[in-house]
Amino acid sequence: MTDLNTPEAKPLTDHFDHVEPGIRRRIAVQDPEIKDYLDGVLAKIASHRGVEHPYLNAYRTTALTPEQERLMYSECYYFFRYLPFYITGMAVKTRDEMILREIILNVADEVGGEVTHSTLFAGFLARIGIDKEHLDGYEPLEVTKRLNDGIRVLYTESPIHKALGALYADETMSSIMVSKINDGLRNQGYDDDLRHFWQLHIDVEVGHSNSVFNAIAPYVGSAATRAEFESGAYEFLGLVEDYWDGVQRLVGLDA
Repeated sequence: MTDLNTPEAKPLTDHFDHVEPGIRRRIAVQDPEIKDYLDGVLAKIASHRGVEHPYLNAYRTTALTPEQERLMYSECYYFFRYLPFYITGMAVKTRDEMILREIILNVADEVGGEVTHSTLFAGFLARIGIDKEHLDGYEPLEVTKRLNDGIRVLYTESPIHKALGALYADETMSSIMVSKINDGLRNQGYDDDLRHFWQLHIDVEVGHSNSVFNAIAPYVGSAATRAEFESGAYEFLGLVEDYWDGVQRLVGLDA
């Protein structure tokens, strides 16, 4: 399992260039300038405050009370809710089979197995005392609603290159976020079995980021496409940054 939070000399992009067996690999890009560009965007995503958020970094080493934990993961539920549906909606924005293929591969990981990832997440929530009845009655923060609906708009109502920029930020961010949350849960004393959902996604999200790399690589030769691609990425990251600011205030974790 890749741990993106472990300090080491290896560049961040090595985690995406050299993946574990079974994880989606990057295609070989003939023009090195294209790979350098996409690696550069990836590095900017990874260093964005929405990804290196003070709350997430503090959570890695700070145990939460049961009520703080209940608030954090109830908000996560409304963050993640429906995301595979939104990603699938991107398919109607393109007639490029390579893009369609990479979108389908990502969604298939989420819902194509014997147990869907949303079911695994629900199982995790139940084991820390958050059941469906609680979630149905829970009112999420406005920033959480804006994040979820903002992702829907980015994926289903935006031009495909902007949508792919948002998805590149989403999947790259997720590969780092799940690693930080896994650290926080380990610090809380939870064992590998309870943390399975999060550990599973550390590598899976790297593969999903690589799928977006494959989908967009043929198109980022032009300045206009790059501008559109980056606008999607940074709009997504802004929503995520606002989300973690809101969760931090709600949970009351000093950072």
